[in-house]
Amino acid sequence: MAAATHAARPATSSALEAALRARGFAAEDFRLEEEHDSELAEELGVAGGILKVRCRSTGEERLYATGTGSGWLGAFLMDLARGHFARAVRVDARGRLPITVRVPAPSPSVHAW
Repeated sequence: MAAATHAARPATSSALEAALRARGFAAEDFRLEEEHDSELAEELGVAGGILKVRCRSTGEERLYATGTGSGWLGAFLMDLARGHFARAVRVDARGRLPITVRVPAPSPSVHAW
């Protein structure tokens, strides 16, 4: 069965936009789509569907389960804290002038044990 893909619901969009803006991201750099009745959602046992969050400037994309009790917003916030979307367009402290943040490469002197 083909998935019904459409723009995210207003409540979903508003919650994600507020989370992005609170962390200095340019919310307009992100695209949201919800899929209902998708094969992936069915395979994962997700009743509400899948929310696809895509950053336009970097092409990074993440998927979140939606629906009652899904906790998608918490999962999204944890992804931001872990550095996902770190290279996305940011705004200055006054909410103007999109800026890009350069994430430095790890120091060559750092060793993984």
